[in-house]
Amino acid sequence: MKKEFLLAILIASVCFMAHSQPTNINVSQGIYFDGEPYLVVNPTNPQNIIVAYMGVTLSPARVSIKTKSSFDGGLTWGNYNVLPHFSYTWGSADVSMAIKNDGTIYLSYIDFRTNPDSGGIYITHSSDGGISWATPTQVWNANTEDIGKDPIDRPWLAVDNSSTATNGTLYLTSKPAYWIPMPNRPYLKTSIDGGQTWTPYRYIDTVNYLVGPYIAQPMAALTTTADGALCIAYPSYETSQSVYGKFFLAKSYSRGATFSYHDLVVNPPTVTDTNFKVGYRLVANPNDANQLCFVAIGNQSNAPNVLAASSNDGGNNWSNLVRVNDDALGNGIGHDLVWASYDNNGKLLVTWRDRRNASGAGYFQSSDIYAAISSDNGATFSPNIRLSSTTVAFDSVLLQKGNDFMSCQLVHDSINAVWGDVRTGHLNIFFVKSKDTSGQGSNVIEVASETLPTFGIYPNPAKENFVMDKNDLGNEFDQMELTDALGNTLLTKLNVQQKEPINCSHLAQGTYFVTLSDHQNHHFTQRLLIEK
Repeated sequence: MKKEFLLAILIASVCFMAHSQPTNINVSQGIYFDGEPYLVVNPTNPQNIIVAYMGVTLSPARVSIKTKSSFDGGLTWGNYNVLPHFSYTWGSADVSMAIKNDGTIYLSYIDFRTNPDSGGIYITHSSDGGISWATPTQVWNANTEDIGKDPIDRPWLAVDNSSTATNGTLYLTSKPAYWIPMPNRPYLKTSIDGGQTWTPYRYIDTVNYLVGPYIAQPMAALTTTADGALCIAYPSYETSQSVYGKFFLAKSYSRGATFSYHDLVVNPPTVTDTNFKVGYRLVANPNDANQLCFVAIGNQSNAPNVLAASSNDGGNNWSNLVRVNDDALGNGIGHDLVWASYDNNGKLLVTWRDRRNASGAGYFQSSDIYAAISSDNGATFSPNIRLSSTTVAFDSVLLQKGNDFMSCQLVHDSINAVWGDVRTGHLNIFFVKSKDTSGQGSNVIEVASETLPTFGIYPNPAKENFVMDKNDLGNEFDQMELTDALGNTLLTKLNVQQKEPINCSHLAQGTYFVTLSDHQNHHFTQRLLIEK
């Protein structure tokens, strides 16, 4: 759940860019803040593309879920819709969409507040390509279900498009809020009436296949198969089950009433730098129930790489992890923000954020968006395809939450992808459509944009002391936390005043992060360099 962006208010320009000659076209024509977009393409009309994302609305300033639709393959976009809040003080986050084979679009999102915690997960649908949306209904109540866990974080949505008896079934997974201490477990709910009513929740993990007590945020990644199976990937580290960490696959033909369980990845290579966005994704071939693919970010040669494991027997057995990005191994270049999609012809698309064109290693580098195609269900991948038309310099806004995922869909060998980047100096949503798998001739379109408030740190680099200029944020941001590059908290301070000196003489030379928060748990982070 993303609460960090309630104050973003300014207008930014919108542009249409081609690889050969960029041309500026104002697409959004309004005031936006944008984060974590989700994209679906209408199977009844591939020219109809729907994008949903987190965006700021005013009076009061808060995060809402906005949607925009295109009916010409992404060249132009209509006006945005704002999905409703269920209390004047609540904000929204974590949008997910699933589209039925008849063109009905289902959309889930969180509407909530903290202090006191309240809210839930809501679902709506559209039957006109995203032009209008039905009144949302509640799926989860944060206060009455699994009390104390706030089990409404990161709700992913899937719909069964098989020709079996389970056709049309909706599935929604979630997990406890990110501030809830371990141990935590992933959840599942099911609907057979288009989202109007839902089953009571159940835990996805079970005896011998438990998440265990050591994983704070056990996100469940779900998909449905051509023969009506629900498949869910989730992480585990429970020493009574295995000395290794794992990802398990839970599979159900009974709408989640019962599951079979299989090892998906054993001893996955973890990423220690917590700045990288290391979400994972499970996808299924819509026309071959035996083919599934799991994509994730994992360390290889001390750098985060894009890794894929695939199954050709419905998830019973899985390949070893295959490296998808084809830049030189061992160069220290980090990749993240992975997503994946199958085309109806069985081709597999993987997209991610890539720093191979940067001048250095690590998270704090300029980046592009890249893609790769597999025609053999993830055994091998094509030479990588650069989708972005601009290598984007790193900006401290990318340290905030709300930048954790991109989205893509492969349709008739045409790549459709959407992501957030800061090429204009703001956090913006960009869409690309590549009509071939070379990436050439791709149109990069800025769908929405907004300026984020921030604060200054002076001097930076610092040696003995530093001060913070909070003018953009206001005096209510008076709680400071200083952490190192591994996320360890080194200093906390309450009631920090404007330009109050903070002693940093005891810190070793290196990179640190300063976070300012208010009493509603909104926070902003800047990088601090210490030199000796």
